[in-house]
Amino acid sequence: MLILTLLGFTFFVAVGYFAFNFSQCIGAFTRLDKIIPTKIFGLVGLLTYIYLVYVNQDVVLTALKQPLANL
Repeated sequence: MLILTLLGFTFFVAVGYFAFNFSQCIGAFTRLDKIIPTKIFGLVGLLTYIYLVYVNQDVVLTALKQPLANL
């Protein structure tokens, strides 16, 4: 169970970092960074990612447990 927790936490942080950077890229690509700072875009993307994980946490946990069930 500890391995599953570490794997899930590592995956959560890695994808969160990607969501933050990708949102900043979207802000710069659309040139909205002239009005709104790119850090705000990154924060909005990160908060959206955390919200989606929270709402779908039962699906996320099932997906993480599935490889261990087939052993």
